[in-house]
Amino acid sequence: MRPLRVMAVTLALVVAACAGESGGETTSIPDPAATTEPGAPSTTEADETTSTTGESAVESLTFWHYWDGLNGEVITELADRYSTETGVAVEPAFFGYGDLLTKLQTSAGGGEKPDLAVADLVWMPALARSGTVVALDDFIAASDVDADDFYPELLDINRYDGGLYGLPVSTNNLELFYNKELFEAAGLDPEAPPTNWDELSEAAGACADPSAGRTGMELFTEPGEGLTWQFQVYLWQAGGEFLNEDLTAAAFNSPEGEAALQYWIDLIDSGGSGVAPWGQFGQGAACMVMDGSWMVGIWSAEPPFEFGTASMPYPADGTMATNMGGEQGFVMAEDPAAQQAAFDFLAWLTSPEIQVEWDQRTGFMPVRASVAEDPAYLEHIETTEPRYLPFVENQQFARSRPAVPEYSELSDVFSRELEAALLGEATAAEALAAAETAVNSILGG
Repeated sequence: MRPLRVMAVTLALVVAACAGESGGETTSIPDPAATTEPGAPSTTEADETTSTTGESAVESLTFWHYWDGLNGEVITELADRYSTETGVAVEPAFFGYGDLLTKLQTSAGGGEKPDLAVADLVWMPALARSGTVVALDDFIAASDVDADDFYPELLDINRYDGGLYGLPVSTNNLELFYNKELFEAAGLDPEAPPTNWDELSEAAGACADPSAGRTGMELFTEPGEGLTWQFQVYLWQAGGEFLNEDLTAAAFNSPEGEAALQYWIDLIDSGGSGVAPWGQFGQGAACMVMDGSWMVGIWSAEPPFEFGTASMPYPADGTMATNMGGEQGFVMAEDPAAQQAAFDFLAWLTSPEIQVEWDQRTGFMPVRASVAEDPAYLEHIETTEPRYLPFVENQQFARSRPAVPEYSELSDVFSRELEAALLGEATAAEALAAAETAVNSILGG
């Protein structure tokens, strides 16, 4: 029963890597226990039941999630509305991030499971392989869901062995934040943030003030997923890849990977950045940082200083790229009618109309291209919080972390080898070679 073992190990590791990174973020599960071989796609056909929204014999659905605060309030309101409109009572159940992970692990071992759930996208590779999540391909084919409208990277993380096991519900990405007050004090134009790596280096050097304990560009330099997640952006911008195309071996030990890591090393050596605990920008001790769209809402509520946002600078000969977090929705019900009813709610929740409302009320980024281009949505952003615009515009360039169940292990060993280079204990080439050996050892094990 190796799929269940892999899932249990992977999920336990993911908690440490991603606990601070989902949905209100910043960021594995199931098995038709007695009917489906672990790892095999569900054989349930969409036409096995005539259930459709509003016509289902199913009276209620259990729905697990980990959203609290505003996000939790909004999802509860939406579930209540759906219940009223369709007569199918969607019953949300909140579990903390780590608690939900434990519940889903238990489900994979034959314990209680919901009809559907929403969880961190980094859990999906292990979830899809566990055998307890229902493949959605037949349901989508029999519905009016336009799967092509979802950003491909968000959809593809749900694919396994020819099947699609989830739909994107929410997302976010990383872009540039900068302190306008420090920019002005350093003689930089607070309305003209850097647009490429050269300009970023120049601005970081001009804005840094070691005597005041201030760095120019904050980098995530502590080992763990934060370092890996952020470095991947620079790697992709330089034209590199983290793993090879079939996800079986490291690909970052390349000229592009070395260029990206050397850029970080040079920023540190020049004094434009430094090795320090994460959080300097929010304390006013860094002029710039790459951080998540969720921080717009957090910092705008009680602004620590005047800040701006912009697209993340990339090499003049490189490409725009960013990293994403967020949540995916999936079905775990075993009964065919319940599967259909759960899919119907998921289709409704991810529809363009509901997604516009969801994103407006929560600050999540669009999972669909049509939402990102929706005039009413864009007008809402421009009039309420225009600092979200770079994140909205660049979601189309967001990449997802490799869809492998061992990802959290890979991230950990990768980050530890990179830390050595950032501390001056290894060259970029040496660090990447050591990371390659460690990552390939895990993938080949």
